[in-house]
Amino acid sequence: MRYFFTLFAIVFLLTSCNNKEDRSSKLIRDGIQKLYAAEFEEAMEIFQKSAKLNPKNPEAWFYIGAMYQNKQDFNTAIEYYSKAIDLKNDYADAYYNRGQCWFYLGDRNNSCDDWLLAENYGRENLNELLDKCN
Repeated sequence: MRYFFTLFAIVFLLTSCNNKEDRSSKLIRDGIQKLYAAEFEEAMEIFQKSAKLNPKNPEAWFYIGAMYQNKQDFNTAIEYYSKAIDLKNDYADAYYNRGQCWFYLGDRNNSCDDWLLAENYGRENLNELLDKCN
C-alpha cells in the first residue's frame, strides 16, 4: 500500500509539471492572439503570467522582450532576450531580435555577433544585415 501512495505521488508530480508547461504554452498562444488584435497591454500581462507559471519557457521571455523592443526600450528587451537565450542557446529569433536592439543602441559589434549566431542557428535572409558587419 505504501508503494502505491509513493507511485501515486510521483505520477501526480509529473502530471502537474506537464500541466504547468501546457498552461504556459497556452498562455503564449493567447498572448500572440492579443498581439494580432493590437491589445498590447493584455498581451504583456499574459506573457508575464506565462513566464511566472513556467520560468523555463524561453518563448515567454522572448515575447516579453519583443514587447519591450516594440516600446523602443532596447536595454530591457536585451535583458529578456538574453533570458530566452540562456534557456535555449540556439534560439535564432532571440539572437536576431537582440541583435536589432544592439544595433539601435549603436553597438555594432554585439549586433553583428548576434546576427551571425542567428544565421548559424537557422535564421535566414540575414545577408543584408551581415553586410553591415564587414
